[in-house]
Order: sequence, then structure tokens, then C-alpha cells
Amino acid sequence: MVMDENPADALRVVRAADRAGVHSLWSIDYYNRSSLTRAAAFAAVSVNAIVGTSVTPLFARSALALASAAADVQAIADGRFVLGVGSSTRRMNQDWYGAALQRPAPQVRERVELIRRLLAHRSGPFRFDGEFDRISLGHYDRTALPDSVPILAAGVGEHMVRAAGECADGFVGHTIASAEYLRDTARPLLAKGAARAGRDVTGLRMTTQIVAAAGPDVRAARRDAAAQVGFYATPKGYDALFPDGRFGAERAAARAAVASGDVAGVVAAGGAMVEERAVFGTPEDVAEQLRRYADVVDWALLYPPHFGVDQERVHANELALIEVASAWA
Repeated sequence: MVMDENPADALRVVRAADRAGVHSLWSIDYYNRSSLTRAAAFAAVSVNAIVGTSVTPLFARSALALASAAADVQAIADGRFVLGVGSSTRRMNQDWYGAALQRPAPQVRERVELIRRLLAHRSGPFRFDGEFDRISLGHYDRTALPDSVPILAAGVGEHMVRAAGECADGFVGHTIASAEYLRDTARPLLAKGAARAGRDVTGLRMTTQIVAAAGPDVRAARRDAAAQVGFYATPKGYDALFPDGRFGAERAAARAAVASGDVAGVVAAGGAMVEERAVFGTPEDVAEQLRRYADVVDWALLYPPHFGVDQERVHANELALIEVASAWA
């Protein structure tokens, strides 16, 4: 996953990773980054790597705008594009995007169906009357663009993971989902969702983001990974990732530290979880730690820490992770 805030830095990483034979390159969506714009740029400067978004918020854009952008990126990528989507949290939808997240799982299923229909439609009128989405187009001509984009859906709780199994081509695990959670909780839920929709779960791609910090200074790498794990452990909406109240005290401490702007406190809280929820150390260390995911996921999306980490270190980490990712591929 390419995290650089500066697009020029991001494209340097993309070019280097593609030359090294890295399997896939992923953009993020945030208040200061557009996953789809960056994916288009990544596709334009790469040749072989799969290009994906991880993840694009489903409700930050209209379904029509999202489908059109996805088709454009797929055309630029010459078929190498994968659209990763997620509902995002209620707070982000309301406060960032001005969108109402009423019933997340049904809304995700319907929005994914609508995007697929828009991508498959060739010409003539288009109409969709769903519970949450409605579109009426007197004429919709897109014969020159691709009609297929693989869609991966992210999820944390039971309903969202099952929804991914029902409607998507695969699943994206959360950045601090443990290998145990992915194997023992997410996989069975994905299978239940697929069965409910009459689908074969073996045809679905299992992926996850993984906090990954690589470099010669093992202590610094651990600190960066701990900061990101601590930060991402704070939302109560991620309780499903911590069954039976696991790390409850540490999560509460991280929450208080984030609220007060205490980065060192976030690092301290994350330090108790980092061995289980991240990979870090020298590139060789990271490669060894990734083994615990080998029989759990098809694709491991290495996520460079950025909370409390300056941009120079983010960039250096990405370059170090190219070595790890090219070997994994």
C-alpha cells in the first residue's frame, strides 16, 4: 500500500515496486487522498502489477460517479484494476461525506449490485429503484469502456463480513485484524454469506491489510508499528476484532491518548498488541512474521504506518517493503 501524501513520491514507489515484480499496488482514500485518482495514476506508470484501492468509501461518492471512475481506471490499467470498497464508519459518513449510513450491510449489498449493473450496461435507458439508491438515466452509452471490475468488500463485524460473501468478489480484512480473527471468524462468516447467496466461497479472494514496518532500526520499526496499531485500536466499532474484551485496558489507554494528543501514550498502548497485530523489523524479520498469514489470506496488503510517523520514514519504509513484497509475490 502506497501511503505518501506527496503524489510524486507515491509514483516513485509505484515505479520501483512494479520494476521489482511486486504483485499488487494499492491506494488509500482519506480526507487528503483520493483512492481512485491515485489508482489511475498508479495504473498509468506501471505495467505488470495489479492496481487496487483499499479501500474506497462506498458512500463518499454517488454510485454513478464511483462506477464511472472505476471503469476509467480499469481502462487505464488494461484490466489490472481491483476496486476495494467499504462502508466506512458512521461518523466518517456523517461528518466527512455528508452521507447517512442507516443499515450498513444492506446498503453495501445494494450499492455493490448497482455498481455492477452500471458497469455492465452498454447503452440505452438505465433505471435502478432500490431501497437506498435510485437512478434514472434516459440514455447511458459506455460501449468503449470495460464492463467488469473485480470488487472486494471490507468488513469488521459479523453483518459486514457476511455481506462481502454475499455480494463481492472477495474480502478485505481490517489493518489490525489478527491472523486468528481472519481464520476463525472472518472466513466462516464469509462462507456463510456466500452460501446464503448461493455462491461458492472458494471463488472469493481473501485479502487483508497488515501494518508493516521494515528497516534496519528494529526498535524504530516496532515503535512505528505500535503507533499505528494503537491508533486503529481506538474505535469501539472495531470491538469485533477484539473478542472477549481482549486488550480492553490497552484500547482504553490508546483512546485516551489519542484524545489528548499523546502520541507516546498511543505507542505505549499499541506496544502490548503489536506482536499480534503487525509485522515489523528488518525486511527479513517482516518476511518471517508474514508466515502466520500464509495459510489465511490470498493477498497480504502491507500497510506502512503513518500515525505519528514523518513522511520521510513512511517513504523509506515503503522502499524497504518492496523487498519483502517482491519476495512474497
